[in-house]
This record gives sequence, C-alpha cells and structure tokens, in this order.
Amino acid sequence: MQNLTRPWACAVVISLAALAVGALWLAVPGSYPYGAASRVTVGVNHWIERGPGAALLLASGALGLLLTAVRRSWPGPASAGAVLEAAFFLLVMSDAAVLSSLGYALIPLSAAALLWLIVVGCLRRHPAGYAAAALVAAAVAGPATGLVDAGPVAGYLGNLGKGFGDFGVRIAWSWGMAAGAAGWAWVALAALRPVSAAVAGPRRWGRVVTVLAALGAAPYALARISWATPWPLFGFDPRTDRMVVLISGLDAATRLQGFLIGLGSLAAVVLTFGLISRWGEVFPRWLPVVGGREVPVRAAVGAGAAGAAALCVSAPGVLAGAVQNSAWLDGVLFVVLFPCPVWGPLLAAAVYAYWVRRRTVTKPL
Repeated sequence: MQNLTRPWACAVVISLAALAVGALWLAVPGSYPYGAASRVTVGVNHWIERGPGAALLLASGALGLLLTAVRRSWPGPASAGAVLEAAFFLLVMSDAAVLSSLGYALIPLSAAALLWLIVVGCLRRHPAGYAAAALVAAAVAGPATGLVDAGPVAGYLGNLGKGFGDFGVRIAWSWGMAAGAAGWAWVALAALRPVSAAVAGPRRWGRVVTVLAALGAAPYALARISWATPWPLFGFDPRTDRMVVLISGLDAATRLQGFLIGLGSLAAVVLTFGLISRWGEVFPRWLPVVGGREVPVRAAVGAGAAGAAALCVSAPGVLAGAVQNSAWLDGVLFVVLFPCPVWGPLLAAAVYAYWVRRRTVTKPL
C-alpha cells in the first residue's frame, strides 16, 4: 500500500496546482500563456483560448482530488481517471517547447561536461584531459589574437539570450504541464500495476527498436550539423518563411547555433546506441574518474526515460505544428525532423529492453 501512497500524494499536489493555475487564468487574463495570441504554435493548446483552458484545468484539478478521495473504495475508476488525467496533460496542455528548450539546454550541459573532463583529466594526468584543454585553449586564443572572428560567437550568445528572454516564461509553462503529465503517468502506472513482459521478449526485439530509436535523432542532427557547411539542409528560408530542403541567407551566428544544437542531437544518437553496446554497460577506460567502472543502471535508465518522456510530451505539439503549416511539404519535413510520435515510444521501448537485460545480468534468475 505504501507504493501507492506516494503517487497519489503527487496527484494531490498536481490537482491543487491545477486549481490554483486555473483560478489565476480566470482572474488575470494576461497570465494565460496559450491561445492564438501565443507565438508558440507547436501544441494543441494553441487552439484553446483562456476561458476553455481555465475551465479544463479547473475540471482536471477537481477530478484529481475526487479520484484521490475514492481511490480505495473504487480503485478501478480511480485508475481509469488517472489515465485520463495523464492523457489530458500530455495531449492537450503540453507542447513541443519542452523538446526545443531541452535541445538548447544540451549546449551548456556539454560545456560543463567538457570543463569537468579538463579539470579531472588534467588533475589525473589523463591524455583526454590534456587534449580537451588544448582544444579550449585554441578556441579562446583564436578570437583573442584576431586569427578567428569572434562575431559569430557573440551573435550566437546574443541570440540565445534573446530567445530565452522572449520565451522563458512560455517555456516554464510548458515544463510545468509536462511535469503534470509525468506525475499523472506515474500515478496511473502505480495504480494499474503493469505486469512486466517475459525476459526473453525484450532480448528479441530490443536491438531493433534501439537502432530505430537512435535513427530518430539522425535527421535533425544531420540537418543542423550541415549548417557549418556551404549547403545547410532543412530549415525556414528567410525570404519565403517556408520549410525547404536547402536554405540560404543564414548569418554566421545562426549557423553556429544550428551546428551546436546538431552536435547535441548527434550525442543523442550515440547515447541511444549505448543501450545495446558494451560501453553502455561499462564506461570506456579513456574516461577520467569513471573509466572502466560499471554504468549505473538507474542513471542510464533514468536519463533514457526522461528523454523518452520529453519526446512523448512533444509529440502532439509536433503534429499540431505540422498541421498548421500552409504547405503540406512543410508539414512533412517538420515531422521528418521531429518524428516524436514514433521516436518517443521507440526510445521508451529501447530503455525498457536495456533495463530488463541489465537487471537479469546483475540479479541472477
């Protein structure tokens, strides 16, 4: 019974928050972040105005408290209600701003990882640390000496700051609704008590779904990395504001921004393949500190599950954004770049297969 107490306590918190936010939207019209006036169109919430949006959220909060109250007396209806709540936050209130902000967040996270590699590697006199330090020194010395133009870097940082300044509040709302979806999904899973599949099952299909999941990030990674070449692929043409295969007119700062995001997507491809690779179980020996040690199952599964959740949360918004494109080809290209409706479930299945395989190795049957 204790296993069900924590998820339902989470349901109470989400429901009270939904009631408070719904009341705020009704009392303060300018607080509503969605609707046709919003500049973010990648979500079903773009078609929901303040009145219906506040009413839906208030109804969700009231239903959540009711489900919590009756969960012991009527566990079946309570479980079904939890599934309905999770679907509401996932399909209606969430949007793809979660995925885009996550992509931008990978850049400072990568920089932090590089700094960690330099400091720890140099302290331990590891070649990887010295190599990373040399690369950073060259990157800093180039603009400082005038051999490399620092304009694109300054422009990129300016674009990044302006983007978060313009959309920071809107992104926070997206993450809040995604948290609501994740919380209710936790409640639903705990209430339904799903039975795990047979161990042999994931071993048969795990490798296939992992490869397919890794390929989900490949189109976007290829497109954005190509922005560092004279032939940038996939993007909005600044002259026509339409999605095209080959684009032009991109300034150096925009090219740098796209390239760095592409590197983050490429890292997603590599890490996904780690779910079926030896180095996904044991850290490569060239890594400082953790090299040669076993990869913690919980850390790998947690990171993969978080990525799968972000993709699933963004899936309805991707479809909504594709539908809103004026030309059908634009919509098709948009879904090719962000295949979240299939990419998210595939990644979730790949992570599950990895978890089953690692569990059987660490815990004898």
